Amino acid sequence: MLNAIPVLGTAVVNSPFWLTRLIGSVDYPVENFVIINNNGRDEITKELNTLTKIPHRFIKKFSVCHLPGNIGCAGAWNLIIKSFLMEPYWIITNPDVMYTPGFLKEMVKKSEPVDIGMVHCQPTEQNTGSFEIFLIKDWVIQKIGLFDENFYPAYSEDIDYLMRILNDPFVRELSVGIPFLHGDSSYAEGGGSQTLKNDKKLHERMSKLGFPNEIEYMDKKWGAGWRLFQPFKTPFNKENVPNTYTTYDLEFNRKKYTGF
Repeated sequence: MLNAIPVLGTAVVNSPFWLTRLIGSVDYPVENFVIINNNGRDEITKELNTLTKIPHRFIKKFSVCHLPGNIGCAGAWNLIIKSFLMEPYWIITNPDVMYTPGFLKEMVKKSEPVDIGMVHCQPTEQNTGSFEIFLIKDWVIQKIGLFDENFYPAYSEDIDYLMRILNDPFVRELSVGIPFLHGDSSYAEGGGSQTLKNDKKLHERMSKLGFPNEIEYMDKKWGAGWRLFQPFKTPFNKENVPNTYTTYDLEFNRKKYTGF
């Protein structure tokens, strides 16, 4: 018999609408549903608090972390993991997705074999595994490390993690095998970013700020070959730097400050 999901976590920046739909689609037991409020402007605090007071048939406990400033996508993912560090695995999800019936149950089922370290919602075009919804086990964090917070505010944190996996591979399930919704249409139909649809200026700003992550930091950390999935064998091409290594470059991240 499958056990309840220990932690299901997400990070939100704006529009609780999509989060409301996400919560409504949960149809499998969850011990802890964690929401990281990355808004940083106190714009959605009341809505999130109200939302999590509504009893849910499948969710035992809600936790909302209201941050005074946006810590980025990787920072939020790490916070979900570190806030429940004793758990065997975590499911991390975009707030603008919606599970179809049986999706979560199947994701848990596919994670049952002990050698499976991650379960992705679906494969990408490069067949590497998508991070819209992913399950990650505790031993993978020990083996590969946490997410690199130099990818603040967003973009390329998942690609960085894939580079580390390429250098220290393990068994992953690349697809749950059940469709899910992303935004107002299926992922296959291109639901796309809801930040773009809800706040075009914010989306443009986040994209611009995230651009150095790819053209500057990824090249520095993994070499130009990362685009062909042929990264340096070690971060920054230094033999004495472990594959799990992450740091926090304050000045680099300050250049990408979102303003909130």
